[in-house]
Amino acid sequence: MAELRKEPRHGDLVIAVVSKITHFGAYCRLSEYGDIEAFLPIREVSSGWIKNIREHIHDGQKLVCFVNYVDREKGTIDISLKKVSTRDSKEKIRSYNLERRLGALFSQTLKITGDTKGKDALSGLLISEFGSYTKFMENAVSGTAAFSQSKLPTSVKDAFLRALEANRKQKQYIVAYIATITTYNTKSGAAELREIMRDIKGHGIGVTYIAAPKYRLVSEGKDYADAEEKINEVKGLIGARMKNGVFEIEKEKLKKEKEDIMSTI
Repeated sequence: MAELRKEPRHGDLVIAVVSKITHFGAYCRLSEYGDIEAFLPIREVSSGWIKNIREHIHDGQKLVCFVNYVDREKGTIDISLKKVSTRDSKEKIRSYNLERRLGALFSQTLKITGDTKGKDALSGLLISEFGSYTKFMENAVSGTAAFSQSKLPTSVKDAFLRALEANRKQKQYIVAYIATITTYNTKSGAAELREIMRDIKGHGIGVTYIAAPKYRLVSEGKDYADAEEKINEVKGLIGARMKNGVFEIEKEKLKKEKEDIMSTI
């Protein structure tokens, strides 16, 4: 059985939300542990000398921190920001967000099965057996003995598996490009640009104005080839319409913000 913890241990990476900044450091709330308080000393904010702590962190900011010290008798926790690498920070945020999404998916599952009245008890049972929603999901998709022998209702486990599968099928692949579109048509250039934008949107491409003459084009598809094909169609369309002007397009590197639950395992 997994051990349930109400506080972090030395060496853990935690999500810390800045709640109060002082000259000596910042008080933070640890989101994964019931918002218990931790202190981030100014010397642990950055490796370099700090003149003004507010130039490095701000109220309400979400940080990934390293647990330096836990004093159970005094009930104090000291954390460090400078000890966390960029890579570790990204991985922690990824796993934190995945845990939250799976927790929401489990809650949706209970609504489907009509077990919402016992939500707290069932969630507690899940955590006691698997330690986290992420571990529960991993056991579910692998069909482990731990999952099949879990004391959770069979209806809940089956509905959760169906929800995971539905999530996988709903995945959309996204590509984005930055387009530079300038027309030298002094008589009807504005109307020409409006027609181009209308045609782009008609092809299922999202258009966001950045700053003249740049636009962000976003395409979604069942796979990357499908998404790219929509962009290619739009490239031809703009090229044909731009009789007197400049049209350039460059692919934008996207973060995996809309990555589906299954692909994050």
